[in-house]
Amino acid sequence: MNKPRSRSPLGVGDEREGRVRRTALALCAFGLLIAPPMGAQLLVDPLEVTITTSAAGRVTASFSLSNTSDQPVQATITRQDWDRAENGDNRFLPAGTNGTSCGALLTASPTAIRVEPRSSRIVRLAVQGAAALPKECWDIFFVEEVPQRTGAGGNSLQYIFRTGVKVYVVPAGLKRDASVEDMAVEDASPTKRQIAIRFRNTGGTHLISKGHLEFRRLDNTLAAQVPIPEFPTLPGALRKLSIDLPAGLAAGEYVVLALIDFGGAEIVAGQIDLQAK
Repeated sequence: MNKPRSRSPLGVGDEREGRVRRTALALCAFGLLIAPPMGAQLLVDPLEVTITTSAAGRVTASFSLSNTSDQPVQATITRQDWDRAENGDNRFLPAGTNGTSCGALLTASPTAIRVEPRSSRIVRLAVQGAAALPKECWDIFFVEEVPQRTGAGGNSLQYIFRTGVKVYVVPAGLKRDASVEDMAVEDASPTKRQIAIRFRNTGGTHLISKGHLEFRRLDNTLAAQVPIPEFPTLPGALRKLSIDLPAGLAAGEYVVLALIDFGGAEIVAGQIDLQAK
């Protein structure tokens, strides 16, 4: 297996800083209650907030809660630590246990809120005293709708909706960097093969990356190209990507190139040989 890595210039703007990632969780609990209509009544936007620290000291941001129903909605805002598994799954932990939380530097207000029908409210975020913060920190704030109880009896399923807002606090001037550490051909099933890519965020700030695989014949002509969908990576984290081989790839020998744009001034690349059957 060949694993050379290369870089090539690529002009990239800063528009990725403001991109929003949508992440929502629905938790259900059983009880002797009549459930409210299924479906969250609050729309939360944005679901990802990046706050860059300032020498001025205090920096603010916000997210909005919009009530799309004809009834008032009560909600609470709670905080947890979180990180991401190698396969991309989010993992939620008690506040202050992960070592990556912003702690007392970051606050949200209010933490209990009532949103009238067909109206919106703002939850304000504030970062105070983070001018000397040496590295990026992050938390998640859960907006949880308080379920409406009714006087009717009977057994039912009650849904409690929580929406998570990820908040990153980023010191100015952190380096963006990444690498493709390894590539391999894996059998996902008896009939399906994949290219596995191990991508490392080696910089100081979270990344949103995307790219593509090129399947090249030994004469360097392009046989197929497959997109690598957009994916996030936390600072220092390793992410494993699994991309299916393209349908209809003729039997033979290929060189597979992974080209990933992580939002910096360059792209990163990995390479592996493939014997298609």
